[in-house]
Amino acid sequence: MPRRRRLSEIERLTIAQERRNGVSAASLAARYDVSLKTIYNVVNHRDERQTANGSRSRVVGIRVSDDDLRRFDAALSRRGIAHRSDAMRRLMLAAEGVFLPDDEMCDELRSLGAALNRVGNNVNQIARRLNEAKVRGERLSYPASSHRDVRALAGLVFDLADQVQEMSRARRSVLDLEISSALAGLAVGDANGAE
Repeated sequence: MPRRRRLSEIERLTIAQERRNGVSAASLAARYDVSLKTIYNVVNHRDERQTANGSRSRVVGIRVSDDDLRRFDAALSRRGIAHRSDAMRRLMLAAEGVFLPDDEMCDELRSLGAALNRVGNNVNQIARRLNEAKVRGERLSYPASSHRDVRALAGLVFDLADQVQEMSRARRSVLDLEISSALAGLAVGDANGAE
């Protein structure tokens, strides 16, 4: 007996939405590699849950600035998504994956912070020695080793900035993929069964 594919909650929501928009059950079964019976069960289960609740959904109110709302609507428009509420529902379902911290990025930032701290301590010692010499009226000593430490700090700061920027770009790419996946199937063209 072949093993049946298990649908994610987002896929179930997408199937129910697309059936409401008139996409055929056969088309959905082929796209998601499941049986027709599974498609009908998903849609019926969704309808039963909504009936058992006594309402389709719970209304959640949030306050956002006009500018934030315009940017959100523009982002949806770029993806061809017409309904803000459908997008919000999908993003809420995907929130568990989207808002998890990136452990690898956190570890890398801790490592970079430790390296910066070590070099910063050396620079503080250089500054203390220079200040003490100035207070005593002595000639300021700035040996080659101190100059190397300051140059190392400058290099580390530039490397740190580059690495943080690269980690930020990588994390943004991952988030963009997760958000695009969560919003898949909501575009106006997709609602008509186009593949």
